Amino acid sequence: MRTRMNREDRRAAILDTAIAVIGERGFHGFSIRDLAMRCAMTDAGLLHHFGSKTDLLLAVLDHRDAQDEHAIAALFPRDAPARDRGEVLRVFAAVVARNAERPELVRLYAMLRVEALAPDHPAHAYFVTRDRLARRRFAEILGPLSDSPDRLARQVIAAMDGLELQWLQEDRDFDLMASWNETADRLIA
Repeated sequence: MRTRMNREDRRAAILDTAIAVIGERGFHGFSIRDLAMRCAMTDAGLLHHFGSKTDLLLAVLDHRDAQDEHAIAALFPRDAPARDRGEVLRVFAAVVARNAERPELVRLYAMLRVEALAPDHPAHAYFVTRDRLARRRFAEILGPLSDSPDRLARQVIAAMDGLELQWLQEDRDFDLMASWNETADRLIA
């Protein structure tokens, strides 16, 4: 006998499956039918929860952002006083460690970030805004350590993204944390 999930649990299950599917195939490469089959649902049943493929994509991104925002706020409260280099290095290492524990989400973002370079992609504006906010937040964190925190924030984010992408391409066959710590030690003087 099949157990019926409540609406919230069903949406969460769909989002978890969508993260894997979109991370494997990208937004343009997956179909609602394939996702519905993986979720043991009909197309109409899946669309009942999200309305459209674009709405589903935006829900996946919002879901991931909410999880990240909560985790990062716990690590680094916005109202904390200026930090020293050691604390900044620990916080950035914690961000990379969190991503290392969730390769499916790193893959999702890597895939979508490239697709969303096209201005007509449904997540284009999302990534433009998100990247701008991430650079601003990193610049705030790095402000006490640099006379050009905006430039350093861009470099730190590029290093994180680049190492994570290589890590995925190489089937996670190197120590991401060791590589990050070495890179951060050089970047954040």
